[in-house]
Amino acid sequence: MRASVTRPLLFLALALSAAALPASAAEPYRVTPSDLHLEHLRPAQLSYLVYMHAGPGSGIKRPVLASFSVSRQTVDGTPAWVITHAWEDPDGTVHTARTVHAASDIATLSQDATWMRSGQRMSSHVVPARGEGRAEGEWPEAARQCLEAGFQAMQDGWWMNWHSDLTLLPLLPYEKGGTLRIRLFDVGMPAPLDVDYTVLGERTLAGADGRRYDCWLVETESGNPGGGAFQRFWIDKASRVVVKEEDNFNGQYRSKYLLAVPVSLEFPAPEDGKQG
Repeated sequence: MRASVTRPLLFLALALSAAALPASAAEPYRVTPSDLHLEHLRPAQLSYLVYMHAGPGSGIKRPVLASFSVSRQTVDGTPAWVITHAWEDPDGTVHTARTVHAASDIATLSQDATWMRSGQRMSSHVVPARGEGRAEGEWPEAARQCLEAGFQAMQDGWWMNWHSDLTLLPLLPYEKGGTLRIRLFDVGMPAPLDVDYTVLGERTLAGADGRRYDCWLVETESGNPGGGAFQRFWIDKASRVVVKEEDNFNGQYRSKYLLAVPVSLEFPAPEDGKQG
């Protein structure tokens, strides 16, 4: 989850992700919670460089640093995975989120999120199992209506939280090959949506430190077949981590690259600006 382009506003503004290559003619495989490789989910700190551009050599626009924390906790007596987001651009923090997922099937138990746009703050809070939600701040009216319409739809069966895609999508059973179909939902959508992810093949990326990343190359139209956009993910097989992503929509690209080490300031300067 999206200043950076985050999922709720992006969903309302764009039809993200469409495949440039045809999907397999075979019927997509329906992914259920039992198919997910939850054994690969682990505590982690991840940072991604995210930016927009018009293609190679065009220069980058709207650079964003996206940091994620994944931790195992007990929340209200329930074993859970908690995923937090913090997105920063040159002007400061533009998006934060805290999503609590049930450890048993990564169902969303609750989510709190904030966005800053042009000096205006928007926030949302949802408890999907109860169909409860609220939107606060300066939401555009159309976005608010769509968001509020989805509150009841949150109760309509199991779905994977799209806002946590960089953490949870690698858990899909890509070893099956072909096209995998999974039910997704994010705050800002009117209802859950079936989305297909097609395994195009394998790719190997070489890191500057000599490490090889043997990846699945996965492509999706994000539930909008023929919309003229796509998302492609390079998912490291060994770690089940997205190491690279390329999106194309509205004639522009968005790229995401996993940084070798998470970004954190370990030695902040003294408040008076003087070094000790």
